[in-house]
Amino acid sequence: MKRIVLILSVLLPTFCLAQQVYHIIPQPKQIVYGEGAFHLPKHWTPSKAKWLKDPTMADEAYRLSVTERDVTISASTQRGLFYGQQTLRQMVNQSDSQSLRCLNISDEPRFAYRGLMLDVVRYFIPKDEVLRIIDIAAQLKLNNLHLHLTDDNGWRMEIKKYPKLTQIGAWRVERNTLFPNRENPREGEPTPIGGFYTQKELRDIVAYAKKRHVRVIPEIEMPAHSVAAIASYPEMTCPVMGNRFIGVLPGIGGKDASIIYCAGNERVYSFLQDILDEVMSVFPSEYIHLGGDEAEKSHWKACPLCQNLMRQQGIADEEQLQGWFMDRMIRYLNAKGRKAMGWDEVTLGRPKEDITIFGWQGLGQAAVRDARETGRKFILTPARKLYLIRYQGPQWFEPYTYFGNNTLHDVYSYEPVGNDWTPQMEQQLQGIQASLWTEFCQSAADVEYLLFPRLIALADNAWRARGSGQWPAFLEALDAFLPHLEEQGMGYARSMYNISHVVTPADCVGEFRSPILLCRGKLVTELACERPDVEIRYTVNGDEPTDTSPLYCQPVTTEPGITLKAATFRDGRQQGQTLILPLVDNKATGCSILKDTSTNGLALRLTNGLHGSLRHSDFEWAGWYATDADFVVDLGSPTPIHSVTLGAIANANMTVALPREVCVYGSSDGEQFTLLGSKTLDETDIFAREATRKDIVIPLVGADSTTGLPESLPEQTSPTADKVRHIRVQALHPSNIPDGFIRGGQSPWMYFDEVIVE
Repeated sequence: MKRIVLILSVLLPTFCLAQQVYHIIPQPKQIVYGEGAFHLPKHWTPSKAKWLKDPTMADEAYRLSVTERDVTISASTQRGLFYGQQTLRQMVNQSDSQSLRCLNISDEPRFAYRGLMLDVVRYFIPKDEVLRIIDIAAQLKLNNLHLHLTDDNGWRMEIKKYPKLTQIGAWRVERNTLFPNRENPREGEPTPIGGFYTQKELRDIVAYAKKRHVRVIPEIEMPAHSVAAIASYPEMTCPVMGNRFIGVLPGIGGKDASIIYCAGNERVYSFLQDILDEVMSVFPSEYIHLGGDEAEKSHWKACPLCQNLMRQQGIADEEQLQGWFMDRMIRYLNAKGRKAMGWDEVTLGRPKEDITIFGWQGLGQAAVRDARETGRKFILTPARKLYLIRYQGPQWFEPYTYFGNNTLHDVYSYEPVGNDWTPQMEQQLQGIQASLWTEFCQSAADVEYLLFPRLIALADNAWRARGSGQWPAFLEALDAFLPHLEEQGMGYARSMYNISHVVTPADCVGEFRSPILLCRGKLVTELACERPDVEIRYTVNGDEPTDTSPLYCQPVTTEPGITLKAATFRDGRQQGQTLILPLVDNKATGCSILKDTSTNGLALRLTNGLHGSLRHSDFEWAGWYATDADFVVDLGSPTPIHSVTLGAIANANMTVALPREVCVYGSSDGEQFTLLGSKTLDETDIFAREATRKDIVIPLVGADSTTGLPESLPEQTSPTADKVRHIRVQALHPSNIPDGFIRGGQSPWMYFDEVIVE
């Protein structure tokens, strides 16, 4: 019996090893498992694997062979060897014993360009943190680091010929508020916030990256996003600015963001050429990124120098003037043996010289269109998919930032190649890039939170073969990689474990129902998590959910007035944060909206019993842009009403404002309406500088009143107070945001989260 036990104890590790499946990121092209194992010698590391140089293999391809006798990496270059070592490193980390299972891996990347852009301007990322990020990026087989070094908010590279760029341009005023709310600087204010890299520090970054086969591409913005440079050297902007003070912008900047380099001033070109000379002396990259985005050209239109240049050169308009500007700088780079890159607005000026375009707007359509028309190379980093500044999970749990969501699954599942592309177009696409803008970062921890784990998904997407993605398998690989990330002290978000929700009136679930339905009453709550390998547990009595709470299997139907709580669990342990949904109850809760006139198609959120957060993009706010809101709530039956309240949000610095007037009408038949009350708002309430929730209470002046009816709706027959079934709400759009606000002159959105009827 003892002998049998001994045999089993010896065979057990080998048996377990035979079942070992390695979860590698990025996903290799092919893995074939064999029999047996290679037993790792003491102190063995992946760098000790044998290297067979195979000149027939592609530059970044590798083959990894594990036999009982040795471990061999075949590749044609040091880069291929390095990538094979990164795969081997993950295998060693996942091995439960001192052995590796025999296998053969054949692997190569889908895209030649696999990139990350770091915005080191809005938040100055310390050098050591940049090096830590390069380490992880290299382990993920990313091969390009795009450094956004200059912008309106700072200049981050030492330029010895122009020392004011870092003496002045690298520093801004302190504003202890969110980026969109920061007021512009005043002359004479202290400027303690910022920093810059010396040329030696940048050379260190380049050398560190090179050892890890990562190319560092510098970006020097032009002609716009140049306020920090112009604050340092005001003579570089158009003379229409006069002697007006120009300071480094701490935030969006409003109209000051329209301050750009003067295209008609010859000194600007020598200034930029001198800067590029020093940039090229530090960065050996074949490519230099010249920016070219978001150039507002009102100064050029008024500038005598720019207009004179246009006449001399036969330039038709200011867009073509930017094309001429960019062509001149591209030719300068070409003469120095370098090539240019730029954001997709560069294409508006129809540049004649060759430049690689980065498609960022929307889904990158501008770059795709330009590539189709011109045959130019391009890289896709679409804001709607690969901008890591966006929310990476349900917004109720996330730090405040801009816009909508780019979740881990969004990044992983993004397919850049369109169904209508030609083979030639696919060849023009060089690759994809994740872009991290740092407007809302205040620390290295904030940077890491936004980067990881989404950068891991980007790396997998950029490497794996088209159509080979498998989300559950990726999550297994991610779970295997994250402990390795923790060992290196790198933080990451757990947003993938949080729950998203949709609460809808019960009879309106799934689609916009017929207005004849009586759906007053119950609410349906749909819950979801982007990880399919967790359980969602919930409660409806206010208790905290546990691993024994009811299991969410289908939408939950409840009465209004309860608080639903939910969380994700795996192996009995809570994984994400607890979702708390306090569902209020009033006479409009659960009722139909007869016509969805909202710009964002979320009118049913007006009666779902759930208030939105201070993030107007959290999918609880029905929005109207540059138009009046007009909708009808069907109470389901004649109902006496005493008050109507409309929940709204104001945040002028994010182009969100309250209505100038709200009018409420009642009807017993849905056809004949009369005014029941109105509320005119004061401009000080309409335009708030920071996100502010406001319940607009509309006093009802009596069911038989017909006074004060807006001209847009005719006076009609009055219902009696106890026979109001249909409530029509009309919210009149305010004027443009006043001057004095960061976004002065822009047309705002109106957002409403709930209609409360008592």
